[in-house]
Amino acid sequence: MHKKIELPSKRNKVMRVVGYNNTYILKKFENHENYIREKEILNILKNANVNVPLIIKAEQSSLYLEDLGEETFLDWYEESEKQNTLDISIIYKLSSWIKSFYEAVFDCCNEQIVLYDVNFKNFIIVEGKIYGIDFEEVQPGHIEEDAGRLTAFGLTYDPPMTGWKNNFRNMFIDILSEKLNIDKRRIIEEEKKELKAIEKRRGKQY
Repeated sequence: MHKKIELPSKRNKVMRVVGYNNTYILKKFENHENYIREKEILNILKNANVNVPLIIKAEQSSLYLEDLGEETFLDWYEESEKQNTLDISIIYKLSSWIKSFYEAVFDCCNEQIVLYDVNFKNFIIVEGKIYGIDFEEVQPGHIEEDAGRLTAFGLTYDPPMTGWKNNFRNMFIDILSEKLNIDKRRIIEEEKKELKAIEKRRGKQY
């Protein structure tokens, strides 16, 4: 008998299905186009050896995915702040994963595709390696936009704008700028835009 555990999702029905000998993630898409997009991106990334979950089966706007576990980058982020530690190597690993994503999709699509929906919950840590999940909102755009959104989200997780978070943000911008070969000033410009958008959505000022 399988046990189904519903997982948080704003757009779709997502469940962890636990059986006798295995476990997998079942993602049922509300929008068929999003299903097609995510399936295509996952296949592109897997073929390029980018760390993403394996598609076990795809049918009727549903993906059956490899279960990577529950430790998100946000979990690591929040725990590191509680412990007042900061392992810079994990920031390099995240930045390297992001670079590998951009390279893989550009090589396949011949245009710059960005994640767009970027937040620390969309990265899973498995045995010290970074994996990416959730690609249904990828679209053409500029890398600096993704980078600015990521650093803005990092600053505004509760409690927002702490000294530790600002230190992480500064390191992250330095490493992203180096890895992606983009100007730090452009990242900061996009970060400011996203902070204003977050303030508007949440009705609070940071």
